[in-house]
Amino acid sequence: MATKISVSVKGLIGLDDPARMRAELEAETGLPWRPQEVADEDTVLSGGIVEIILVAVVSKTAEITVTAAVDAAKRAVARWRGERLDGLEASVDTEPGPGPADQDD
Repeated sequence: MATKISVSVKGLIGLDDPARMRAELEAETGLPWRPQEVADEDTVLSGGIVEIILVAVVSKTAEITVTAAVDAAKRAVARWRGERLDGLEASVDTEPGPGPADQDD
C-alpha cells in the first residue's frame, strides 16, 4: 500500500514557481514529486498561474514515513508562503495511492 501526498497552492503564482516549489519539496522530503494537471478554468488571462498541484507517493517500504514526509512538505510550504506578500492558499493532503511503479513521469 502506498500513500499519495498532494500539495496544492492557489493564488497568483509566477511561471517559475511550480518548478521552484517542486525542487524545494524534493530537497525537504527526499521524495520525487511530479506536477498534476489543473483544469484550464484555473488560468488567468494575464498568463499567471492560479493553482499548482504537486504529488508524491510514499510506498510502504520507503525509508521515510508518511508522517515525516507530510511534516517536511508542510515545512516547505510554510517557508514558501512566508516569502510572499500576497495571500496564497496552500494545503497538504494525503490519500491512499498507487504504488511508485504506477506513477506517470
